[in-house]
Amino acid sequence: MADDQRRNPSGAFDEKAPGSAPRPAPPGVGRPGAGGPAPRATRASVVVPVRCKFASIIDFVETQSVNISRSGMFLTTAEVVPLGTMLELEVGLADGMALLKGKGEVMRVSAGPPAGLGVKFVELDSASQKLVDRIVEVNAQEGKRPTVPLDFATPGAGNVGSAGGGVVWQDNALFIELNTATVSYFVYNPLLNIRLGGFVVPAEKEVSLGTVFQVSIKTTAAASLFEGKGKVVAKHEKRLGIRLTDVDKAVLSRLQAEVSRLAAAGK
Repeated sequence: MADDQRRNPSGAFDEKAPGSAPRPAPPGVGRPGAGGPAPRATRASVVVPVRCKFASIIDFVETQSVNISRSGMFLTTAEVVPLGTMLELEVGLADGMALLKGKGEVMRVSAGPPAGLGVKFVELDSASQKLVDRIVEVNAQEGKRPTVPLDFATPGAGNVGSAGGGVVWQDNALFIELNTATVSYFVYNPLLNIRLGGFVVPAEKEVSLGTVFQVSIKTTAAASLFEGKGKVVAKHEKRLGIRLTDVDKAVLSRLQAEVSRLAAAGK
């Protein structure tokens, strides 16, 4: 996936390497006094590198800058990644000029319109922070208003289903609505995905490895895809890796087929 090049007219991912080692941090990022929180060195292995390129500064201003606040930005893209994913951001122009560099956390996934990701800034280098401040100031002076909500305080989803994007935890039960946003939980992790009988989902719950949940997976039309048990086999930050247990092969095959269909439709 690291060599997969993408672009859309309003700026999009042109590099995406889930699970891969991140590129070296840009100068100024993660050092004391760089204008952001302390670096999360022990979490670097889960950072997803993301590059967004625009044809010109005019293209950037007209299509992206209106959806930037001091707390974060909305990236217009057809890509879907799980809530809570840490991104290493590099927003720039096609000629190589860098506009924004830093790290952000995916707080919102929207299937559109417009399709994209709401990203909360976690770290920005000093130059990037100055640019963001200037953009916000100019937008206020010119009366420009964002075209999407820019509240990135808590994770959520837009136009992609209910209950925080289709995932609900209730005591020892996990309910998942399989939709265009949640399908990424079943496919993006190369070591724990639905082909291997598992998935990775965001979770605020603090649970131990080996914990067993009653899992219910349904379509957006409430048709049942899976009803059974899932065991926590991995955990990191606000994500839990779940492996389905004692699952019937026919049921698993049907679930895999529906995941494949939705994943292909989102490309």
